[in-house]
Amino acid sequence: MNDTSKKVFVSYSWAVQEKVIELAERLIANGVEVILDVYDLKDGNDKYAFMEQSVNDPTIDNVLIICDKTYTDKANNRTGGVGDETVIITPELYGNSTQEKFIPIIVEKDEFGKAYCPAYIKSRIYIDLSNEISYESEYEKLLRDIYNKPKYRKPALGKKPAWLEDESVDLSAIRDLVKQVRGFAGANQTKADFLLRKATDEFVVAAKQYIVPQDKPLDEAFLMIIDQEKAFRDLFIDYCEALIYSGLSLVDAVAPLFEKLYNELHDIKGKRSYRDSDFDLINFIIWELFIDTTALLLHYERYLDIHDLLVRPYFLRCDHFNETVDTYGYYKFRTYSNTIEEVCKPKSSSPNRFTMAGDMIICREKKPILTKETISNADIVLYQLGTILNIPTNGGWGDYWFPTTYIYHPTKQLVWQKLKSKSHCKKIAPLFEVDSIDKLKEAIKSSPTERDMRYPNAFEYAPNILYSIKIEEIGSMN
Repeated sequence: MNDTSKKVFVSYSWAVQEKVIELAERLIANGVEVILDVYDLKDGNDKYAFMEQSVNDPTIDNVLIICDKTYTDKANNRTGGVGDETVIITPELYGNSTQEKFIPIIVEKDEFGKAYCPAYIKSRIYIDLSNEISYESEYEKLLRDIYNKPKYRKPALGKKPAWLEDESVDLSAIRDLVKQVRGFAGANQTKADFLLRKATDEFVVAAKQYIVPQDKPLDEAFLMIIDQEKAFRDLFIDYCEALIYSGLSLVDAVAPLFEKLYNELHDIKGKRSYRDSDFDLINFIIWELFIDTTALLLHYERYLDIHDLLVRPYFLRCDHFNETVDTYGYYKFRTYSNTIEEVCKPKSSSPNRFTMAGDMIICREKKPILTKETISNADIVLYQLGTILNIPTNGGWGDYWFPTTYIYHPTKQLVWQKLKSKSHCKKIAPLFEVDSIDKLKEAIKSSPTERDMRYPNAFEYAPNILYSIKIEEIGSMN
């Protein structure tokens, strides 16, 4: 017998001997050594001694107690061989052995559907092999019990969430709403509308509380508040996942949220004073959220959602001083943080890097969805699609998306390399508003190579889609 095999003794009554032999044969076929009187009790052997030795044998992993009416009656009345086994088993059950060693197996029930089970093990959880419909699933449970391979394993104990100690803004209301959205069953649209509006309001209320403190040096204060804001960012991603899980429209929920975040956080009405760094913080938060939302949608291959999020017009404030809005494309959410690049970076340990802001967001991982590579990949995709899709613009400066993190993407982009597959082409077609591989090729051909889309003195420039795949490779495989 090898180290992984198991050994069991079977206690039963003669009335169900055929069922017991059938069960024993199956267990043996599944690698379990079965000690059974019909196999192991020879003529002339002492039956009582055989039972006592088997029950007390330390090499026996489990004692299977086969419960039918006959066994139950004899066990309760302490009669016959079953009564002898009961006398042997009872002290072991409550004294020397672990509880897991003895496994009751029900093979018969009374006319009311109540399991026959001896009084001394009535409180134990049992395996029910009395029903043909559930027999296979119950037999699997038995095997898992014998091999100690439970279907549900208790996970390893994790660490206390950092936000319990570091959370500077109360996010409990948002956490509660995320749980409600995830649990939404889809029956009540009025409730869904309420939850989404409430979530939007709570995200905006929380975001307003992230303010750059003025009692510390600007570089230290700015980086500190961004570090604290990560809990807010993580909850936003949880919210997006909850929307997908519950079947609610992610775009209809988060697009108005981006508008409201931008408009209300760029309002200086009622403020006694403000600094450029205040708006740098706001813009960093929104910029990161938009990239990370795109990364999440790419992770779940929600290509139509990406399309709808990017091509819609956003009604955003023209300035901080009045409530006049204009239509902008998603480009408006890209930012260059003067505070990070001109104040914080020169004082950092790597003042000569291309971008400190890019460095920061790729390190704010939330695995498995947000990693250094998926964040950079989403940033590049936002640049690439901007040259292909009909993105709303207002004709002003900055009508493009510069992929700040492109220098951190180590390989060609898998999302485009997978276009070799015809099935992936079909899946991704809604992103480009096309309905055939030929039209998909034409759309991708229109993506220009912009060699000036790079950092000063950088050798590499932001890649277009054709850096990852050749036109002739698109749809070349089944």
